[in-house]
Amino acid sequence: MRDGPPPAETRPPADRRPGQGSWLDRVPQPIAIIVFGVIVVALWQLVTALGLVPRIILPSPADTVREIVLSAANIARGDYITESLWVTTQEVVVGFLLAAGLGFALGILVSETKLGRTAVMPYLIGFNAIPKVTFAPLFVAWFGFGPESKVVMALFIAFFPVIVDTAAGLASVDRDSLMLFRSFQANRWTTLAKLKLPAALPYIFAGLKTAAVFSVVGAVIGEYLGGGRGLGMLIRLSSEQLRIDQVFALIFFLSILGVALFGIVAWLERRIVFWHRPEPTEVTSA
Repeated sequence: MRDGPPPAETRPPADRRPGQGSWLDRVPQPIAIIVFGVIVVALWQLVTALGLVPRIILPSPADTVREIVLSAANIARGDYITESLWVTTQEVVVGFLLAAGLGFALGILVSETKLGRTAVMPYLIGFNAIPKVTFAPLFVAWFGFGPESKVVMALFIAFFPVIVDTAAGLASVDRDSLMLFRSFQANRWTTLAKLKLPAALPYIFAGLKTAAVFSVVGAVIGEYLGGGRGLGMLIRLSSEQLRIDQVFALIFFLSILGVALFGIVAWLERRIVFWHRPEPTEVTSA
C-alpha cells in the first residue's frame, strides 16, 4: 500500500467541505421565498396575458391585488368582510383549542394505557380514514347552522395530528432515563409528568402547529357546506357569482389567519421548549 496523500485528482476541492451543498442551498430563506413568489406571479401573469386561461376563471395578478386592497379597505371600515372574518376567527380558535385539549388527552390515553392502544386507537384511525367533508352535513343536522357545527368540524379535522404526535413523543423517551426513574421507584404519574411530558413537548407542539392550520380548513369547510356568516360562506357566494378575484382575496385573508395561528403556536414553542430548535420546515411527524 502506497503511503502519502492521495493524487490531486482524487482529493476533494479545498473549498468544499463535507456536507456543503450547492449555492442554492446557501441562499438566505427570505430571499428564496421572495424569488420563488416572483417566479410564480410572473408565470401567472404570463398565462393570463397570453389568454391561455379565460380571466373569468383565472384573474390576473393585478386584478387579484386590486381586490385584496378593496377587501382590506372593507375590513378597515368594519364592513361585512370584517364581521365574516371575526366569525371565522372565533370558530377557528375555539375549534383549535378543543382539538388541542382532546388530542392531548387521547394521545396520553393511547400511549400510556393498553386499553387506549388496543381499543381506542383502531377507532381513531378508522375515523381519520373517512373523508372529513362527508361529516359536514351530519354536523349541520346535529348542531344546526350556527357556529357550533363549524367548531365541531374544525375540531374533527384538527385533533388527530395532536393525538399521533403526543403518543409518539411519549413513546420517544430515552430507555436509560426511564430505567433511572424506575430505579428511584417513581410512580407512573411522576414519570409521566417529570420525564415523558417534557421529552414529548417538541412532538406535541409539532402536532399543535399542524392542528392550527387544519382548524382553519375545518371551519371553512363547515361554512362552505353548512352556511353561516363566515368567510367560507362569502367564498361560496363569490364563486357562484364567478367573482374569482374576490375568491382569491378571501383565500388570502384566510391564509393570513392560518399563518397567524401557526405563528402564535411556534412562538409559544420557542418560549416553552427553549432547548429544542426545530428546522424551519419542521411541522409534524404525522
